[in-house]
Amino acid sequence: MPSAECPLCRAPADPWRRKRRFEIYLCSGCRNAFIRDEDVPDDLEDIYSKDYFEGNEHTGYPDYLADRPIIERNFADRVEWIERLGAPGPRLLEVGSAYGLFLCAARDRGWDVHGVELAADCVDASRRDGLDVVRGDFNAAELEGPFDVIAMFDVIEHLRDPVACLARARELLTPGGFIVIETGDHATPWARLLGNHWYFLDPPQHLFYFSRTGLSEVFSQAGFSSDLRVRRMGRRVSLKNICFKLAAAAPSGAARRAFENASMRGIGGHLYLNFGDGMLVAASPG
Repeated sequence: MPSAECPLCRAPADPWRRKRRFEIYLCSGCRNAFIRDEDVPDDLEDIYSKDYFEGNEHTGYPDYLADRPIIERNFADRVEWIERLGAPGPRLLEVGSAYGLFLCAARDRGWDVHGVELAADCVDASRRDGLDVVRGDFNAAELEGPFDVIAMFDVIEHLRDPVACLARARELLTPGGFIVIETGDHATPWARLLGNHWYFLDPPQHLFYFSRTGLSEVFSQAGFSSDLRVRRMGRRVSLKNICFKLAAAAPSGAARRAFENASMRGIGGHLYLNFGDGMLVAASPG
């Protein structure tokens, strides 16, 4: 198969992985991976509906709100880390805020929180919780900046143009403000060991796959310093969600049916997982 051009740095890229009939290319320059734009479904963003959060898609979550207590604990850990970075003020924007659980965790600690989200059901639920959330695409939404912190948790890999979104975030930051993102790192030992079974390898909803060095290059292109502050923070994951992910990754047969049945039964409990394959990254404008 011929090489593709990297949409991030324009260097040539070669086929790297193939999953669900989608070819994923690895750039020879920035070492990030991607799905070609022409291979991305035109209606991709339609997937981010209530079904995505309730187990009715091949990806997403089996029951996002049922996991609310442990998700809020995960987000509380991230709020504490952000606070240690020393923001110049309390105004915080989350891009891709889903049901607002991170915003609630930050609000509980005194932050002035705001969000932007595509999914109408999520926006409605967030507003019922008293949150200020705008519905729409981040690049086009009317947002009353500036903000001291802008956060994107498990979002940047979904974006059709990550550099443009980071550039807009930079424009919305106050002097001394910073952006925080969380995403996977395909160059880690755990990701390489799992190969095509790495849970983060999830086309077509995940359009980009970053490494730490590659992400630094993307930040630089968007006008941020390449001197990143990085934390490898784990998260609590419900056993129901673990079974849901294992069912999606398992080949057809008894194993898949067993994981699907376990997930549908609502198996209780959770595990704290940290395989070092995730990056929590803070960057300031350059």
